[in-house]
Amino acid sequence: MEVKDSVTQHLQLPPPVMKVVLGNQLGRLREAAGVTQDDAAAVLGCTQQKIAHIEAGSGIKLIELNALLDHYAANEPDRAYTRDLQAESNRRTKRGAFSTRFRQYLRLLVDMEPSCNRYSSYQALLVPGLLQTEDYMRMTARAWRPSLSAEEIDKYAADRLGRQVVLDNTDQQFWFIIDEAALRRAEAALRRAKGEPVMKAQIMKLVEIIDRPNVELQIVPFSVGYYMGQGHDYTIFGYDTKPAVDIIYLEQHDGGEYVDNSKRTERYLTLWEHQKAAASGPEQTRRTLLDIASSL
Repeated sequence: MEVKDSVTQHLQLPPPVMKVVLGNQLGRLREAAGVTQDDAAAVLGCTQQKIAHIEAGSGIKLIELNALLDHYAANEPDRAYTRDLQAESNRRTKRGAFSTRFRQYLRLLVDMEPSCNRYSSYQALLVPGLLQTEDYMRMTARAWRPSLSAEEIDKYAADRLGRQVVLDNTDQQFWFIIDEAALRRAEAALRRAKGEPVMKAQIMKLVEIIDRPNVELQIVPFSVGYYMGQGHDYTIFGYDTKPAVDIIYLEQHDGGEYVDNSKRTERYLTLWEHQKAAASGPEQTRRTLLDIASSL
């Protein structure tokens, strides 16, 4: 049965993503029943804003869920599916899970990396973490202040390398857009103690990445000039759920912001299409990378 198949697929999703799927499902059922958010609020004895938050992915109690399903006159398959979503959305992260190695604000991101169907990342000044060499990771970690200890840098590099195994899953699609500025950092600052260029090795890894069947890589060259969204790093996690879900992660200096509001999400999906159009195609990107590498 299609509903059961969908529930089985969703059982592997991080609980916060499940809440978004649940909210979207409730919005769909409400609209199909011809019920407004104000009407739904009257059923629960709450404000319209609470219904909006529920449909945006804030979660809902089972007793409230059942009341809404009754008011929407949902059929039995939809009721079972929606209740399963609610139960799974309250699931706790297992103790010792890989994501628990990371700071709180990164745990959802680390959980979404292996669970999404489509991963799209734009970076202006750094090579994306999933594509970094270990030396590049260590170099960027040494720029942090206050300075990290050798042990902290070792852990940082090991944990980040552990995240890169997701690229081996050919059932997922990864797409990266990188501004040329990320590849043109001062070479003098990017050398290991032995003197071997860190950046050249990093760029050659990107050349190899291009040939992976589930990875697309584009460079936005300086020749493009200014383009839409330049300098604002973000990642889109796309889920082929029913209904489909896209969650945006906005990278910030002291944390990160997750966006699942449909209107804001749509703007980032549009931005992504503009940046894909501004960036070079795969073969031109390969030539750009090789040209940069040969100059180092």
